[in-house]
Amino acid sequence: MAKVILSDQEIGLIKGLIQHRALNDQQVLAIFSFLDRNFNHREIGAIRKGAKARYAGIAAATAPEVDALLYQYSKLAALAEQLGFYATTYAEAQVRKAVEIFKTAVLVYNNNILFTRSETFIVLSIIAWTYVLHARLIGEGICPVYKNADGTSVLIDGQEKLWELSYCIERPEAGLSAGEIANLKYLIAIRNAIEHRSSEDINDALQAKIQANALNFLKYAKEKFGAKYDFSHDLAFAIQLQALTLKSPNVLKGIAPVAKAVAAVNALLEGPMTQAEFNDPAYSFRVYVVPKVTNNAKKADQAVTYSPVGSDVEVAIKLVERPKYRMTDAIKKLLDDDGLTVSSYEFQQAWKLNDLKNPAKGLAVQLGGQWFWYQEGIDKIREIITA
Repeated sequence: MAKVILSDQEIGLIKGLIQHRALNDQQVLAIFSFLDRNFNHREIGAIRKGAKARYAGIAAATAPEVDALLYQYSKLAALAEQLGFYATTYAEAQVRKAVEIFKTAVLVYNNNILFTRSETFIVLSIIAWTYVLHARLIGEGICPVYKNADGTSVLIDGQEKLWELSYCIERPEAGLSAGEIANLKYLIAIRNAIEHRSSEDINDALQAKIQANALNFLKYAKEKFGAKYDFSHDLAFAIQLQALTLKSPNVLKGIAPVAKAVAAVNALLEGPMTQAEFNDPAYSFRVYVVPKVTNNAKKADQAVTYSPVGSDVEVAIKLVERPKYRMTDAIKKLLDDDGLTVSSYEFQQAWKLNDLKNPAKGLAVQLGGQWFWYQEGIDKIREIITA
């Protein structure tokens, strides 16, 4: 076998792994060596120490470059597991299956021609979350099986009855955040509300909840079970054939009638929420399209532009996604910000006599049967009361 000569890029990446990830020589060797291309681990030590002039003259790869390498390597680790190169546990097999099911859910949801893509996503997502939470609980030493009073397992058709997702999410050992739990409760409630008895279009109303659910699952799989379950780069952007602008009909969907099943769940679950719980991105993740004009021809074909904090784009986003306040929160805000003591009656009279809930004025919005006030609406109420 010919002697392996490491490329400058490989040497830079090896230095980056040592510098940014503090890997030992054996760990680094495992990434760059395989059956038809193996070399002695002493070579890694020589790179670490800069023992050869060539090695000393090559700069270490950056942290993002190292992250990209490790992401790609995690795919090899996942493939080795699937091909049976080493024994895996039942829980690991459950996680692998959960990820595959969830990726299928995302692929279905991204098919914009399917009328029932949200319903399909929810069903598959609930299955995937159930698998992954069972794996997590097993890893924590908990058997997710219902028990009889005598300690024996409850059986259905001769098999143990496993915990449903709604039961799993309440267990602290699952390690879910409050926002993640709220999001899953919401999707479970939607599933129950539409099962066998809904023909309405629910796609637009659930976009933010489904987006949050996908981000939550990806984060959970990576953090609880490792980078080899990271599938963030496996699914491409969906191609958008209809232009999105702030003046297009797309932005009017928020004020369209909400499906009855969705409105019922909104009223049931979101009514008791605090402002912080309602705005938690783990519960509902809202994305807005903001136009950005560039005079630089080299940048004309960029699909996405990230602008720094404090830029005009950030201001535009804030104008599109304005904070929303229930009436009680708006009254409290008037007291905290302006020292105004306003009763519920005074508040209601102010908006009723001046038609402030008129959607054309953009001062308030109705979501799930409840009204929320924007800051501009609160300012108008203050102006009316103090006139």
